[in-house]
Amino acid sequence: MATDVQIERALATVAGTLNDHRLERLDAQAVQEIVAASLAGEPELTVDDGGGLHDETGARIGAIRRTDSGEWIADRQNPAAERSQTAIPSPPPQGKLRRAVTKLKVGSS
Repeated sequence: MATDVQIERALATVAGTLNDHRLERLDAQAVQEIVAASLAGEPELTVDDGGGLHDETGARIGAIRRTDSGEWIADRQNPAAERSQTAIPSPPPQGKLRRAVTKLKVGSS
């Protein structure tokens, strides 16, 4: 079972890595590799396609999301919260104009 320290480490590592690489979209497989590396290769936490972080029981314990400004945030999930087991939806695909504007915003930061 993942400890609180391991969960916090995994979330911090994911947010830091995604922000460093300035990724546009969440790649669940790549994030899973980041999480596994932060836990010394132990597969105690899994990432779903919507950015949910789950422990070995399947309970969602964290959420990875991107803000409107392009920053990636990884937060703890309150398992007692109403609908805490609901999957986080993937963001809709961006059109060409929105993608260009986003690149301009990220590039000028």
